[in-house]
Amino acid sequence: MWSLPQDEQLIGQRISEALPRSGWLCSHPGPKGLHQVHLHRQLGEALSCGGRQAFLLLPTEARAPEDVLVDDAVAPRSDLGHSAVVQFLCSRRLQDGEGEVFEAGRLAVRWFEQEVGPERHQLLTEETRLIWKVLRAATRPAIVESTQGRRISGMRIGLAAHDLVTSSGMLLTRGGVQRLRLAAAPPTGQMRDKL
Repeated sequence: MWSLPQDEQLIGQRISEALPRSGWLCSHPGPKGLHQVHLHRQLGEALSCGGRQAFLLLPTEARAPEDVLVDDAVAPRSDLGHSAVVQFLCSRRLQDGEGEVFEAGRLAVRWFEQEVGPERHQLLTEETRLIWKVLRAATRPAIVESTQGRRISGMRIGLAAHDLVTSSGMLLTRGGVQRLRLAAAPPTGQMRDKL
């Protein structure tokens, strides 16, 4: 997923609206314990405090770990411990030998069903589905082409990021050496399949 700060604000706002008891942990570079971690109400606040990534505790009303300072704006927490985390990793603009490229970030979640039990698994699944639904509504599909002309789908791009990439012609990367271009439109066959 490629996003700019404006896209991150929109995604975070929409997640907060859909899951009003949610809170984001800021994440600072360096070893654990080097910096104070806070639980923020909004994704943008956590990213501003910590840097390139933030973490959403699931279930959304789960209490923060003991060493975390909870912002006053965060909804009161329950006594539930968290069973999963959603990682939001920001995209970034990088310089390489070919010029500026836009590296994808990601939104990822994990938990182990065997460790949480069927009821908690169901709750985590429902909250995760809601987060993905919000992400899809706040972004658009990103169909990209490799330098060999092969189209790749299944990725997302924020509206501000899309405007930047289309106006500048900036190359994209998912990390590593492969460079991608944002495709102008889905191939004709894909468009027919949707009709």
